[in-house]
Amino acid sequence: MFKKIYFKIKLISAFIKKNFLFLIIGIFIGSLFFIVLPLAKNFINSPNLKTEKIGIAGLYTYQNLPSNITDLISFGLTQESNNNKPINSPLLKDWTTQNDNKEFIFTIDTDHYWHNGQKFNVEDIDYKISGAKIEKITKDKIKISLEKPFSPLLSILKQPLFKNQKKLIGIGPYKVEEINYKGGYIKNILLQGVKKGQKKIKFTFYDNEESLISAFKLGEINKIENISSPKELDKWPNTKISPQSLANQNYVAVFFNTKKLETKSLRQALSYATPKNDDNENRCISPISPNSWAYNNSVKTYDYNPDRAKELFKDNPIEKIDITLNNRKLLPLAEEIKNSWQSVLNIETNISVENQINTDEFDVILAYGSIPQDPDQYLFWHSTQQNNISKLNNPKIDKLLEEGRQSFDIQERKQIYLDFQKSLLEECPTVFLYYPTVYSISKTNL
Repeated sequence: MFKKIYFKIKLISAFIKKNFLFLIIGIFIGSLFFIVLPLAKNFINSPNLKTEKIGIAGLYTYQNLPSNITDLISFGLTQESNNNKPINSPLLKDWTTQNDNKEFIFTIDTDHYWHNGQKFNVEDIDYKISGAKIEKITKDKIKISLEKPFSPLLSILKQPLFKNQKKLIGIGPYKVEEINYKGGYIKNILLQGVKKGQKKIKFTFYDNEESLISAFKLGEINKIENISSPKELDKWPNTKISPQSLANQNYVAVFFNTKKLETKSLRQALSYATPKNDDNENRCISPISPNSWAYNNSVKTYDYNPDRAKELFKDNPIEKIDITLNNRKLLPLAEEIKNSWQSVLNIETNISVENQINTDEFDVILAYGSIPQDPDQYLFWHSTQQNNISKLNNPKIDKLLEEGRQSFDIQERKQIYLDFQKSLLEECPTVFLYYPTVYSISKTNL
């Protein structure tokens, strides 16, 4: 037995002696791989080197890309703060007004470069603003002259600037590396961070949400932005679903035709008879964003109240009313409102879905309303405006809207819009219902 052990030891010793150099090299290379491979794997899988592939539903050209994309590519002169106040962007040093607030003087930071390498200068500022004239004063100052004071101007200047809009040559934190079209619309756009270490972002656009979901399941994209319902993916493995309220963008509301439904108490009766969302976070009571510095939460909310609805309705009864909409996603809500009005007020209620709504001949429109960044609501509620869907004609509200866009004192403007919201809700041309919720869906195993 000992002879066998001795023989094996001698054999191994001779093998090591003969192949010593190769063994040392092998051990060194093996150790190197053992140490380096995990580091290389982590480096390759680093988020900074991966391309984030985001899918969005909709048809877009370079002229109407979503703001969450254009804001990555370029800056405007202003940008939005947490409470929707416009603040200076990296391109703007400061600004002043003169000539009774009809002239704005902007001092520009020209120490920036477009993504094509050209230096940014004041001649590149080419906003198209109705009733405004833009002229260069010095190499770093411009003047915007207005026919009359217009305080929402600063919010309009949030619009990103482009050296070449068609090619999307911007001045922001990401530049366009590649853009592909299909049928006249952007199919995908690849963004590369200007600074080192930033991962690439690829946005791909799909005709509808069904195609978007299929692309996510097939692994073509690893994130979905702004989808209306996550239902098909709520149990999909390795998936994170993040809801987001659109309280800064739009709301859902019932717009009354005040020329047909002329009596305020009738409109209030219908408002009290309209079911509301119990979710306080998404409940809408005003056309101004709850995130805005000018928001008023002390207005009539018209919470669902059948008894109050009946009390107001008995003096101004009607027998029939039509609800019109052009977005089928709102059809279940329209049915709910119809059932409530019929049950509470005994009104014959009909629903019609139309591709193009005749805004001159309607009783009620169920639709989405827009929320601008600035609290200025002149376009939507002033009696002279075509976008005034409800055809509201109220001298007090008109006066407040006129004053609100001419004042540059922030506290004065705030009080004006607080009063505007209170007066608007009292007049009740609209039943504000809720802020839509959209969902971002992402893979968690990347």
